[in-house]
Amino acid sequence: MAKAKKLPSGSWRVRIYDGIDAAGKKAYKSFTAPTKKQAEFLAAEYAAKKKAAASSVEDRTLAEAYSRYIDIKSNTLSPTTVREYRHAAERDFPELMPLKLSRITQEAVQSAVNIMSGNHSPKSVRNAHGLLSAVLRMFAPDIRLNTRLPQPTKPELYVPTEAEIEQLIRSIKGTELLKAILLAAFGSLRRSEVCALTCEDLDHEDSIVHVRKAMVWAVTKEWVIKQPKSKAGYREVTMPKFVMEKLVPADGTQRIVNLVPTTITNYFHKSLDQIGLPHFRYHDLRHYQASILHAMGVPNKYIMERGGWKTDSTLKNIYQHTMSDKRKEVEAEIARRFEESHRKYDTKYDTNA
Repeated sequence: MAKAKKLPSGSWRVRIYDGIDAAGKKAYKSFTAPTKKQAEFLAAEYAAKKKAAASSVEDRTLAEAYSRYIDIKSNTLSPTTVREYRHAAERDFPELMPLKLSRITQEAVQSAVNIMSGNHSPKSVRNAHGLLSAVLRMFAPDIRLNTRLPQPTKPELYVPTEAEIEQLIRSIKGTELLKAILLAAFGSLRRSEVCALTCEDLDHEDSIVHVRKAMVWAVTKEWVIKQPKSKAGYREVTMPKFVMEKLVPADGTQRIVNLVPTTITNYFHKSLDQIGLPHFRYHDLRHYQASILHAMGVPNKYIMERGGWKTDSTLKNIYQHTMSDKRKEVEAEIARRFEESHRKYDTKYDTNA
């Protein structure tokens, strides 16, 4: 136990190590009293209570800590995130879950990460480790992880062409899927946002769609309507007139698209198969719109607001993909120009010879 030191005021103070703070630095707690004995008693009492509490927490298994963490956070997380966390607790790091928190070591975590990296993408491994770190920070703050994680890989993006979009639209005229595709390709709505749209969200006079809710699969195993995950999800999107004309409620409901997110995905892929288009995601329709706006010279800030993106990282990937296609055209043009130039001078040299 640390010894008390006399202060200039005449009081006595004891400082004891109190773990790691949120910034990863050592934290200390001070106890001041009129006498040395009193100060040291207060410090000893605090240390004993903390040790008892820590012993109780460390008796939990990691699986129990995950469950408790999710329960504590459930009121501040979206239903989708809660569901993903519960799946993670059942699926990720099976070697660690039965261990008591007091038995969790950096070596054990690194071993579990190495095993998971063998059959999961780097992004999945990094997400799983992020949740593990959050759980340990709450229930075992003295454990400081310094895990070597797999390097992130560049996401494979597909940006549909204008011709592909038009071919797809023509093939599904008169269906509920058509409305879903128009909203994504020309308004950058996500499928969860499309499925939550109702008549009250449409302003036909000004051709505006108000995005302010989403349909998600809840832990209760049913589709529910919730608010967007972030402020960026709330937005007003001005639509082309031809899109607004198609946005009429499904029969007998106030919903604009009478589908659920998984059904949209299933119908979408079947439609691609039927007309022989390359397989890409429904979500990639949003990339199509972003690429068109970028080509028009629309500022990134507005593209982000229209699409409900919080950062421009996705936009940069889309632009890189688009520019790589454009680069092929430019490179071909460069090669053609040099070829013509060389042949002209080559013919000149042959003539002089």
